Amino acid sequence: MPHYPGRANWMAHPQALASLLAGDGDLARRTRAWLADAGSMTLKLKARTDHFSVRLLRQRPGPILTDEYAALGVPARSRVVERDVILHCDGRPVVFGHTVLSTSSVKSDWPFFSKLGTTPLGANLFFDPLVERSPIHYARLQADHPLMRRIARALPAEAMPSTLFARRSLFKRRGGVLMVTDVFLPALAALMRPEAKPRQEI
Repeated sequence: MPHYPGRANWMAHPQALASLLAGDGDLARRTRAWLADAGSMTLKLKARTDHFSVRLLRQRPGPILTDEYAALGVPARSRVVERDVILHCDGRPVVFGHTVLSTSSVKSDWPFFSKLGTTPLGANLFFDPLVERSPIHYARLQADHPLMRRIARALPAEAMPSTLFARRSLFKRRGGVLMVTDVFLPALAALMRPEAKPRQEI
């Protein structure tokens, strides 16, 4: 499959990543399962940690990325509102979250978006009956992808591999569409282990 600098090859089924997830069979299966999980990533992480937190990196207008405009259904040179965060579990960065939506739909269709701050986006998306989610797509991001460069700047002290797995999907509310991308960071592997069972609520 050809690689175009700054773009990812997004695929419609996690099984398409099987050849890329060769090596540790158990880890590969767990990674595919987490990539394909259609539930709230926030709730999944909170169940496996004593302290969950969100670090807000940016939330502002900016140019849409070259591998995003077609999926979002906007012109290639569009300006969008983007939000980048890092989800931490017990102080370790485990997921980089990237959200984009058209500037025209922020106030009309996503009124909570501008007030999120360090509140996880999933707290709104998965509990709003007006929100519909499209199927998830998957990719292995290369070092030259813009999101990889953002992660490297945000986590300079972390030892990052040259590629990271990611998933993204569209969320629709009334006439507005936003796209959420989750990039799995290395420390997430520890939470995927069978022994890292969800804590039981008392």
